[in-house]
Amino acid sequence: MNFNTPKSTSLDFSKWTTVSTRLVKSEGKREPEWMELSVLDSPMWDGIHSSYFLLYKSEPGADADDVLPIDRLIGSLGKALEHFYPFAGRLIKPEKDKAVRLFCNNEGAPFTHKHFDGVVSDLMDVEQFKSNEILSGLYDVYPAAEVFDASGVPTLIIQVTDFKCGTRCLSTSWSHNVADGFSGTHFLASWAQIARGEPISLLPVHNRTLLGPRKSSRVLDGGPCRFLNNIIEEPAVLQLAEPEGGIGGRSFKLSRRRMNELKAEALRDSQFGSLSTANCVSAHLWRLITEKRGHAPHEMTRFCTLVNCRPRLKDCPAGYFGNCIALVASPVTVGELLSNSLGHAATIIHKAIKELNEDVIRDYIDWLSVNKFQWSSVGDEPFMLGDPRSNLHSVQASWHNWFPFYELDFGGGRPSLALLNGYRVDESYTGVFFPLPTSTNSSEGGLNIFLFGGKNMLGRLDNEL
Repeated sequence: MNFNTPKSTSLDFSKWTTVSTRLVKSEGKREPEWMELSVLDSPMWDGIHSSYFLLYKSEPGADADDVLPIDRLIGSLGKALEHFYPFAGRLIKPEKDKAVRLFCNNEGAPFTHKHFDGVVSDLMDVEQFKSNEILSGLYDVYPAAEVFDASGVPTLIIQVTDFKCGTRCLSTSWSHNVADGFSGTHFLASWAQIARGEPISLLPVHNRTLLGPRKSSRVLDGGPCRFLNNIIEEPAVLQLAEPEGGIGGRSFKLSRRRMNELKAEALRDSQFGSLSTANCVSAHLWRLITEKRGHAPHEMTRFCTLVNCRPRLKDCPAGYFGNCIALVASPVTVGELLSNSLGHAATIIHKAIKELNEDVIRDYIDWLSVNKFQWSSVGDEPFMLGDPRSNLHSVQASWHNWFPFYELDFGGGRPSLALLNGYRVDESYTGVFFPLPTSTNSSEGGLNIFLFGGKNMLGRLDNEL
């Protein structure tokens, strides 16, 4: 699957009709306020919107409003924004090299209703899905990355697309500066609860000072940061290399049976009596991608895992709204990775994640508060802790398998399919993969995995994914 170029029909604007467009605002009364972003919110996520879509299929002869009612969506969204009011605000960036700020001014979330003159298969092949910004709403509202002007950038963008076959698509895109995947899907789940007439089961907490630096620590005094112990020491200049053949993408399904096989194989050679399925699948892809890249045994590679820090911080509530994730790196030589077993690789990942405790996370926050901006001397790329300076040697996972996409019933039933609509990817996404749940949540269900990387390397993976 190639994520870069949509099918020609998706760019045929004569097939698209805008039914309506509006700004949905919070129904609650609140004075405008500046909400300061935490060090985990900015600047690493500037210009990135997390974009997903959900397909809702109506019964033959039924109206799409039966499965995803527009009026109910709009009305419940206004109520949801009372609680998740940062999603009705704007991101403001006063100058190019200044920090992005969040203005909670209730300007409203853009909500567009469109009609596509065709069936779903005319626009996309769900088995060979291609990223489509026209489908996401980003194309109309946010036409280019890192466009910040006096009016600001919407923090939440919603588009509903109707197809002639009766399917209705709900696309959601939220700013990663404002929310990580846990907070974004927390909002979606709460919105769906309101649409069904139910109370919100988990209210959001907007106190971002909970992730502020400590008043004093050895890190703030210039001492060592334990979080940096697993970062490979490399030259100080950030250089993102163009992958071989340019960057592309592939999607593939991993069955529950294959996942269980990988876990059983890893456990046979691990010193731990228990390894998560995620770590075993990650280890498998890390070894496979590294092998196909063809690096020399003495070169370094590392696996980076995005970890939810909420349950690891005693003063951080489950409903914390914002970014509360850390990128944990597991560095080894290519030779060590490939000459040892799958269990060895899974154990390396497991140990690095296990070491991410409260003290390490607080060190990380303190370090970031002192080192907020470290610009490279080449280009405008910011230094992002844990992000590969040598991007062609790293593999990274952002696990979406626990996000409740298939529980999002807005009053007419659950979606038949949930997919990542891609990001505006560049070289920094080389070797990054996103596992999402499949449409079935039974024990037989597996994963839909989206992998970005060099096109030539991806071609060499074709027969092994």
